[in-house]
Amino acid sequence: MVNSVGDMARAAQAAMRGGQEGTALRLWQQILSVDPDHAVALLALGDAARRTGQIQAARDLLTRAVASAPDLVSARCALANLLLHQGELAAASAHLAVAAERGPAIAYVWRDIGLLRRVAGDPAGALLAFDRCLELAPGDSAASLGRSLALLRLGRWREGFELYHHRWSVSARPPRHQMIEAWRGQAPAGKTILVWDEQGAGDTIMCARLVRPLLAAGAQVILEVPGALVPLFADGRHGQVVERGAALPPVDYAVPLLDLPGLLKVDPGAIPWSGPYIIADPGRTTDWGRRLPRRGNRPRIGFSWAGNPAHPGDAWRTPGLVALQPLLTHMGADWYAMQVVSGRDALGDHPLPDTVTDLGAEIGGWADTAAILPHLDLLITPDSALAHLAGAMGRPVWTLIATDTDWRWLEGSAKTGWYPSMRLFRQRKCGDWAGLVTRVAAALPA
Repeated sequence: MVNSVGDMARAAQAAMRGGQEGTALRLWQQILSVDPDHAVALLALGDAARRTGQIQAARDLLTRAVASAPDLVSARCALANLLLHQGELAAASAHLAVAAERGPAIAYVWRDIGLLRRVAGDPAGALLAFDRCLELAPGDSAASLGRSLALLRLGRWREGFELYHHRWSVSARPPRHQMIEAWRGQAPAGKTILVWDEQGAGDTIMCARLVRPLLAAGAQVILEVPGALVPLFADGRHGQVVERGAALPPVDYAVPLLDLPGLLKVDPGAIPWSGPYIIADPGRTTDWGRRLPRRGNRPRIGFSWAGNPAHPGDAWRTPGLVALQPLLTHMGADWYAMQVVSGRDALGDHPLPDTVTDLGAEIGGWADTAAILPHLDLLITPDSALAHLAGAMGRPVWTLIATDTDWRWLEGSAKTGWYPSMRLFRQRKCGDWAGLVTRVAAALPA
């Protein structure tokens, strides 16, 4: 019979080990009713609340856990991670500094420090932290992936891509097409190779160019992408395009799209670019041209304010509508809002000024977006698939980059080898969209 706090704690831990989370959580709740300051119960319940999206409840519980047991490193790290994902870097850093002091030989402390340093825009420091984690726990897959991403962002792509396979060990979804032999660089001539999308639309647009070396080497390429992206690649220049989930023809090999940069030994100084490789449908482009007449010499500028909310770094890389509103007072331009679906809820509290034409509700998919871009003189957008599409079409685009930037944008430069028509505006401090937008406004044509 469970009749003491110690007994209940042991029973809760046993239930967790046995996969009986509901039972464990009920026991932790019972413990708190007897001992409201039980740090392990507070930690367990706080972590469960965080996983289910109850952020304020998680924050309250984890804060109480740290207050009850200041030396409990696991509670410090849990709270730091929650604060980090809420954009509170200073508070997260303070907790992790204490965790490193109290538990310098605990591997996950250094993994969490690596993540924080990466978000803060310090990939070199992140690499050191991930290395320390892997010294203590060589099999830590999350740290191995963190090390890979840090190396890639530092421009050490050969090393980084050798570790990039660790992304699958932390993914909620296993790789598709595991029954097909993997392409690992075997001679492609005369072979049919299935290249399949695996990440976001932006990654797919960026790396679609890499099927061309396979085609040039004599391979038949089947490019599998989500249905929404099929129209962008339907001109035959990227092999045979099929919708994800559709029946496939016989193939010899399969390869995930994001393996191609490593397998083809793409280097930061020699990113393949032979000109724009996505072209909008001419008829659709003409139709949109009638709806977007030029008024005198006024430049036409499109903009968006949010990316994919499912992206793990969305809290850092999306500025939001309010942050971009100072740009819309630039009266020498005609502004066109390109935001579709996610992010449009911001319009309820912050309606667009009369000077802005809202196209978002009229855009029916990527084919429409591609048809609009040729009529714009400039696109301003956060790091998103929209930025990649504009770059792939050779359209002028200013991309707003957070300190927790994707590896592809490297460090420092306002230019990127991926897209010659793109200019990067980088945050100088995590979360400082206001400073970045001030620099964007100053760069707009008078």
